[in-house]
Amino acid sequence: MKGAVVNDARAETGGPNRTPRSEIRPAVSANRKKEPVLLLDLSTSMNWGAADEFGPEWPDAGSRRAIVIEALHGLVRVLEREDSEAAAEQADGSDERGGLMTHGFANRHVEIGDLNTSNMQRRLNEIKWGGKTYIMPAWKAALADYDEEFGDRDPDEQPVMLTLVVTDGEADDWREFEPVLERATARRVFVVAIVGHGRKHDATLAAYREAARKNRARDKFGKAHVAVISFDAVTDPGEIALDLVTLVS
Repeated sequence: MKGAVVNDARAETGGPNRTPRSEIRPAVSANRKKEPVLLLDLSTSMNWGAADEFGPEWPDAGSRRAIVIEALHGLVRVLEREDSEAAAEQADGSDERGGLMTHGFANRHVEIGDLNTSNMQRRLNEIKWGGKTYIMPAWKAALADYDEEFGDRDPDEQPVMLTLVVTDGEADDWREFEPVLERATARRVFVVAIVGHGRKHDATLAAYREAARKNRARDKFGKAHVAVISFDAVTDPGEIALDLVTLVS
């Protein structure tokens, strides 16, 4: 099936650390304009099983990579409908522009570009998956893209940069990325969605939650600008898609 089906069912599956769906809320209030950006983990472990580290592996539908791609189809469909600029960007008949700006990370940064319902399958099939988990180059590229598009606007007219990180492991350059999360603000918000299962998943979840705790502690009003969501052992892409839509749309 091409594209996850997003429905209103709120059935909850997954392992013991799965974030309860009752706790998943929009990361940015509905009355604020936002610019979502996706940082997508392309590391080797994304080919492993979502509920069992020993399988099934990509291209099986139960692999982390397959489940995430299907979930992203559902998210992109919804964001595309909400993007008033997407139609104008694609008016010339090209599907290269318009959609969810996406940067991949593994051994190196991969600029995937705008993902929309027309080009998503092709673009994700064209890129090379595999390697370690270096996130900082992708983050810096995403920030540069945002500054190029919105940097010349008055600060009050700039949309919130809402960065969605989809990963299954702690970054190899975590010491550099952790301070980025700790310094998140109301203008620069992060949602970290962690897929997978087992000890590595749990360690990754603990590290990101600690960064989120430090971020809240830095805010003078005690507000959180980093949301950490565990999809521990969740294998239903529609379930993940609906939760991601709730978080970023």
